[in-house]
Amino acid sequence: MKKKRRRIRKEFIITVISALVIIGLIVGLIIYFNKDQLVFNYTDNNEVNIFDEVYNTDFITKIENGNILTEKERIDTSLLGTIEVKLRVEDNHKKEHEYKITIIVVDKEDPVITYEKEISTEAGTKIDLLKGVSATDNSKEDIEVTVEGEYDFNKEGEYKLFYVAKDSSGNVKKEEFTLKVTKKKEEPKKETTPTNQVDKTFTTSKGFKGEVKNGITYIDGFMIVNKTYSVPKSMYPFDPVKCNNNQVLNSTTCNAAKQMMAAAKEDGINLYIASGFRSYATQNSLWTGRKNSNGIEFADSGTARPGHSEHHTGLGFDMCGGGDGCITSAYANTPGAKWMAKNAYKFGLILRYPNGKTNETGYKYESWHFRYVGKELAEKLYNNGDWITLENYFGITSKYSD
Repeated sequence: MKKKRRRIRKEFIITVISALVIIGLIVGLIIYFNKDQLVFNYTDNNEVNIFDEVYNTDFITKIENGNILTEKERIDTSLLGTIEVKLRVEDNHKKEHEYKITIIVVDKEDPVITYEKEISTEAGTKIDLLKGVSATDNSKEDIEVTVEGEYDFNKEGEYKLFYVAKDSSGNVKKEEFTLKVTKKKEEPKKETTPTNQVDKTFTTSKGFKGEVKNGITYIDGFMIVNKTYSVPKSMYPFDPVKCNNNQVLNSTTCNAAKQMMAAAKEDGINLYIASGFRSYATQNSLWTGRKNSNGIEFADSGTARPGHSEHHTGLGFDMCGGGDGCITSAYANTPGAKWMAKNAYKFGLILRYPNGKTNETGYKYESWHFRYVGKELAEKLYNNGDWITLENYFGITSKYSD
């Protein structure tokens, strides 16, 4: 009986040992045959934003026992939709494998609207609420801006309105602004004529010949408009044309602006004319609104009084584009403003109110305002990037008499 038990115990032990040996062999074979197995992990159905910088290898999360054969390439994300990327991988046994990765190009960013938060007009005077207003989008498509809300140009009051911009992907941006309709002021019965509007000749402090004809001042043949020198209330551009964005300019100025826009586009920068000719009444509305809101000192620092604006002449205009925002201090840091500051002179255009020259021009730095003077004078005033003002060059002042 005892012998039988020993025999059973012995057989059991032998069976267990045999099973362990077999399991060990199986595990060893699995490890042996899988030690060089290719491991290639990646993410699929990847969403990226339109115009994002994306490469075909960006979505690989792990690769072992193999090498990628496909060269790293940038993916064109300029169009919305689905892109299928193929990747070829070689394992340690020189066998090629092909994988497909799906990339979905989407647009989830709202358009950016460039605008002024407050606009003023007198009761009975209609103004274009979209003048100078623009919208840009990361999709680089043309975005239309509309006005939402109720208002009445004939009724005094403050109207809270919205600029609305929507891109083709359905992203909507709304920006609130205020329309102030102020009480209409009575026109003075008698208008005094500024001293510089009397026909005469004079010599500047730097020896340039100046003359006044029909209320317009010319120095060395160049029309001058600043805080010292004004133009008549009826001023309208000579040889006017409708230029870019339906803005009225002098025809020669328009041609120069168009040439500059074409050159900028070749460098990947899209420009447009935000504001061209302004009438005396429009300028009066702008200046008065800012004076009433923030005081005369603030208004005079960035807005010409009616009769003293280069926008009356068709020679001066505001150019925007190539970056977010315009007609604000932030615009100076955009690619568009930097490009124009370096290249405008090549087309006979000058940066009219350069940085750091307020004591000469009477106005704060405006990276968007340009004036046509012709290529010869423009190159002199460019001064290798350290712009010289018309006031400094001709030896004249820019100060209101009162």
